[in-house]
Amino acid sequence: MADTKPRVDLIPWDFDSEEHQQRMYLQRVACGWRSDEVQRWVELGKAGQKTLYWILLAEDLSDRETLTSKHTAEFPKESAPITDTVTTHWQKPRKPSKRAFIPIGHVALDIRPEDYAHLKLTDDGIVWVAGLYISWGLQSQGFGREAMGVVERIASLEPLSATWIVLDTMPRDQQVKSAFIKKALAAQGKPSPGVLTQTWYEKQGYEVFARDVAVYSLEDEVTGETESFDYLYLMKNLT
Repeated sequence: MADTKPRVDLIPWDFDSEEHQQRMYLQRVACGWRSDEVQRWVELGKAGQKTLYWILLAEDLSDRETLTSKHTAEFPKESAPITDTVTTHWQKPRKPSKRAFIPIGHVALDIRPEDYAHLKLTDDGIVWVAGLYISWGLQSQGFGREAMGVVERIASLEPLSATWIVLDTMPRDQQVKSAFIKKALAAQGKPSPGVLTQTWYEKQGYEVFARDVAVYSLEDEVTGETESFDYLYLMKNLT
């Protein structure tokens, strides 16, 4: 099974492209988190600290058109293809394919030296994975897991040459809290989480190594009460 060709491809976003920026914004709005950070990600991309990758269905996938249509039916503003135009990848020259495609999601790799001391990490071979999003109608079909496999391989190759990959997520005991479900899911008409995110990552070989308490809070728009949430940190060896 490990040798099975992934059903998804990854293409780095073009942070200088308004077309790519706008599509990223639309997908973050759909995701429900951090749509206001897209311009910050542009600056991090220019600084060589973050690269986002579009997730697209493989060209030879037999039901590609059907699956893409399911995505665009739910998000019609994403119906138009965008084009692979990025000429650098981690500040190295890259020849764009000029391929037109409709992304069904995205994921990012980050360099975060500011977190090393706090989390007692070394700066040797560590890359972060972040911001994984798969279009709601295509979730629970294995595309996220396959995208993780592809992005982990990218992280392990030059120029990043990562030996460890790190991520942060919400602890499973907090993902079922009503404040989170109301804010991130119910407000968008989405169901409660099926597989909890921490569990999903652990099934892919990630292990918990740290936890930050009360990092951020969510406010109940009806009662005005706030509830605090933690960050859980997990890591996986890529060698």
